[in-house]
Amino acid sequence: MNIFTGILNLFLPTLCRCCGEKIETKELLCSTCKNGLIEYHSNSCTFCGTELTNSHICSRCKEEYFFDEVYSGYTYGSVMQKLIHDFKYNEFKKNGFWLAHNFGERLISTDMISKLDYIVPVPLHRTKKRGRGFNQSDIIADALSQSINIPVLKNVIVRKKFTKTQTLLKKEEREQNVSQAFWLRNPEVLKHKSVVLVDDVLTTGSTMKSIALLLRENLINKVYVATLARA
Repeated sequence: MNIFTGILNLFLPTLCRCCGEKIETKELLCSTCKNGLIEYHSNSCTFCGTELTNSHICSRCKEEYFFDEVYSGYTYGSVMQKLIHDFKYNEFKKNGFWLAHNFGERLISTDMISKLDYIVPVPLHRTKKRGRGFNQSDIIADALSQSINIPVLKNVIVRKKFTKTQTLLKKEEREQNVSQAFWLRNPEVLKHKSVVLVDDVLTTGSTMKSIALLLRENLINKVYVATLARA
């Protein structure tokens, strides 16, 4: 460490993005919070809990949700909640990029990669995007693209209906809330292609299901889902 760096660290120390503790490295988190960031691993179906060996969605749920496979990076614990909240609502975009880049490094070894044509971020309604200033899924998609070397296709799916936030809704209410909320700007671009839909958190899967159904109706080949966290 040179003198300039030492002075800079003294007056402008690097702080953990979760707890605010001073850290000496350029990492995003202190060692304690990093240990609290738990990778999501499951030997059961993401939606119904059926035991599986090498998949995250069973055949029955594939038919219900229209996904070919589902991947999530981390469990939605306290550290992850803090990182994602600040990413979306306090414009800590580095949080999302860092999480997505690390998640992408793990996705490289999955069977999905060799089959993908595009990464497609879940769109925000223009009103919500204007208020927030950005779409968090765009940032996640860009970071994943750098890690897995698959191009991003933005603005091909449009959120035509302004919907209530899904956070406090029950599963049935979530599905009704996002029913027919999306349309394809140029269906021919995705015809017979395989895509991965990306977003920050997967809860009931209602939003992804609505988009996946739309894609299936327009003759897409495969639909994968990748989210930073699984709630």
